[in-house]
Amino acid sequence: MSDSVPPAPTLLAATARYLEDELMPSLEGYHRFQTRIAINVLRIVERELRLGAAHDAAARERLLALLQDAPTPTSPSLALADALRDGRLNPDAPGIAAHLRAALAEALAINNPRWITKDLPP
Repeated sequence: MSDSVPPAPTLLAATARYLEDELMPSLEGYHRFQTRIAINVLRIVERELRLGAAHDAAARERLLALLQDAPTPTSPSLALADALRDGRLNPDAPGIAAHLRAALAEALAINNPRWITKDLPP
């Protein structure tokens, strides 16, 4: 992309800020509610663009480590689900709970980062 155009996450964040800081105070009722939804969607998409690739790579690394004796799958998440369902991998195996906690934290970092500060069960 051209250097004269800001990156998509920057554009999305600026749009969300405008809607929240400039437009929201002038709205009420239905339109205020719908604008709040639009702001939340813009922020989720911005975080997905900013964080998604790194989260996907980290999850793939963790999953491939868990599935080390299996052939490299096209979808490590589905391979993990299959291995757990088929009994080839014990749900209590080392690393499973840590991977699931990390995957949840990564998803929350995009979908609702305020929940990240809440303690996840061990």
